[in-house]
Amino acid sequence: MGLVLLGLAPVAPVAAQGWSADLQAARSSFGTPPLTSASTNASLGLRYARGHRALSAILAAPIGDDGLFWGVIHGSERLAVRTGRFEAGVDLSAMGHAQRDRVTELDGSGLQGEALGFGSVSVGSLIAEVRSGGSRYDGRIGDESWSRSLHRSELSLSYPVSIRNSRAFELGSDLRHMRSADEAYTWMGGSVSIGLPRAQAWLSAGSWVDGLDSESSSIGIGGGASFALTHQAVLRVQARHEPFDPLFLGTDRTSWGVGVSYRLGSSSPAPRAGPELRNRNRVTIRIPITETGSPPTIAGDFSGWEPLPMHRRGLSWEIQLDLAPGLYQYAFQTDEGDWFVPEGVEGRRDDGMGGWVARLLIPEGE
Repeated sequence: MGLVLLGLAPVAPVAAQGWSADLQAARSSFGTPPLTSASTNASLGLRYARGHRALSAILAAPIGDDGLFWGVIHGSERLAVRTGRFEAGVDLSAMGHAQRDRVTELDGSGLQGEALGFGSVSVGSLIAEVRSGGSRYDGRIGDESWSRSLHRSELSLSYPVSIRNSRAFELGSDLRHMRSADEAYTWMGGSVSIGLPRAQAWLSAGSWVDGLDSESSSIGIGGGASFALTHQAVLRVQARHEPFDPLFLGTDRTSWGVGVSYRLGSSSPAPRAGPELRNRNRVTIRIPITETGSPPTIAGDFSGWEPLPMHRRGLSWEIQLDLAPGLYQYAFQTDEGDWFVPEGVEGRRDDGMGGWVARLLIPEGE
């Protein structure tokens, strides 16, 4: 028996961190309707993101006489340790949902949990990540219930194409394998995104290349864009065609949506360029990847002005240093040997020789 996830996918996350509220109108139509062939809904969601932790809750009501009431709550966290260009740990996530069809008067619900160990490495601008672990789903529609457990393995690659003084293109690829004792499925896909000063756009496509019968939809494609209306409000539009899902046994679904996300409270800006002091004498120094298309180095009083490599993390080049209290000067260097300090780095000043240098003060500990 198939279970449709009823438009449970939330709107694309906001880049800024903290609390956000989402108001969205969306319509989904299903290729093989177990409950209803289409549903148009208005939904209200509340989301929280901080670092590698995310929480969200969404409630939706149908627009019109038919359609579905549904609600979702979801949480995820990444527990990780990092050394230089390497990172490893575990990704944990859990999701619960419930829905009711007013036409058939059938109720449905489900719980899903996932634990995936991961390891990632940055090689220049490229980030490669491997994840592997287990996924389980327990579902119910009416009087019928079932459980699904699959082993999941993934390989993903992401590569930014830097454009100076602009955000980067981000290219991505995804290879996924899901299996149980008597079945196996393989997915291959890719994505591209671009960011402009007040807008972002993305496009993704992929297909199940193994495991489905000829009658099941195997191709998925999606795209969307967001536009900053104010400093805290963002307009979002998206459309997707999603194929059969091996874990949820979901039929293929086509959907579109438009909505507004509003950042609540004081905004938390993205990590700024320059130093960030943590744990007394440990400092993280970062600059945007758009400043240089290849990994830069950093040198200063703390290294005897010998260059130290920086590594990519997200959309930044960064390095972590353990420094004794004191005042340090430093600068960055491209792989062509040019010295630079980006605008906005705290402590940036003229070096007196036509270039720039930054100052970093590590205070005495308590």
